[in-house]
Amino acid sequence: MLILQRYILRQGLAASFLSLLVFLGVTVALFLAELVGDAAQGQLPGSSVMLLLGLRMPEAIMLVGPLALLTGLLLTFGRLQEDSETVIFRCSGLRFRRMLWPVLVLAGMWGGGLLLISGWLAPMAVERTGQLMEDAARHAMVAGLRPGQFGRMDGGRTTIYVGGVERDGERLRDVFIQHMDGDVGEVLTAREGRVWTSPEDGARYLTLTDGRQVQHGLPPAMSEVREVSFSRNDLRLPVPETTVSETEASLLLSQLWRPDSPDERREWHWRLAAPAAALLLGMLALPLSSRLPRQGRFGSIVIALVLYLLYSNAIHAGLIVMEQQGAMRGPGLWPVHGALGLLLAMLCWRQWRSW
Repeated sequence: MLILQRYILRQGLAASFLSLLVFLGVTVALFLAELVGDAAQGQLPGSSVMLLLGLRMPEAIMLVGPLALLTGLLLTFGRLQEDSETVIFRCSGLRFRRMLWPVLVLAGMWGGGLLLISGWLAPMAVERTGQLMEDAARHAMVAGLRPGQFGRMDGGRTTIYVGGVERDGERLRDVFIQHMDGDVGEVLTAREGRVWTSPEDGARYLTLTDGRQVQHGLPPAMSEVREVSFSRNDLRLPVPETTVSETEASLLLSQLWRPDSPDERREWHWRLAAPAAALLLGMLALPLSSRLPRQGRFGSIVIALVLYLLYSNAIHAGLIVMEQQGAMRGPGLWPVHGALGLLLAMLCWRQWRSW
């Protein structure tokens, strides 16, 4: 590899990493706001927010990785154009394919990294996230409680207040619980409460002692009110169910090689979308960076962003079509990648002729 090619490779790699950090900062901020909102609703304890945020990093990299590569290469070639270095390269007899070679190497390395993340790291993160969410749901009621404060959980349908929490975190004092289920409201008060785990099925229970239970409709003033007293009342705490999408997302790429269902086939195409996008968009940076003299440096970036939005929306639209059809055969997302590949070939051929 020529010194010039290594120079372009280094500059493109540095600019792409900086772009990735910027895009990751925005994406992680959105993920953090979502997790904080779930913690505020009592769906998970606040202590697990940062850990869950770290486990969503592979997902964030898959989302913004191709765009970061495209932006980094456009900035690199844009600076070369602005400093007239590209003109010198062409005048010195440097061929177009030699300029294309470091871009191909960088796009291949970037796509390989995304393939590793989407095929192996992301499924392991999803599996670990599912375990944490299940464990968080088992302990969210006690972990999120603060003596003397009202807490909300179960999507805001349940409000709980405790006067005190023992050091072991399992015993509660002066418990007040309000639960809304459709048009039926329920209020429970108890002198003491204890959270325990069943040895049979591993489910979590809240046992209330010496309390009262009131059920009413909405509005309470115009509905029948039922009130009972109890010496002991066992309440089973809800545990989130594992959805089909979470099961598919936890499979390794090698396990999706021969899908057994339409959902697994759709997951297979989604896993390959980020590496394929990185390879195509990275190669597209060189022809898009070509511009006329005195043309703005950032005009090509705007065009590239428009192409990226069209391409990414076409991928998501293709996934929706695959989900609606539910077929085990068909082109999948390959026509979308093929259309961008055809555009790439046309632009490269045009620039090769004018080089």
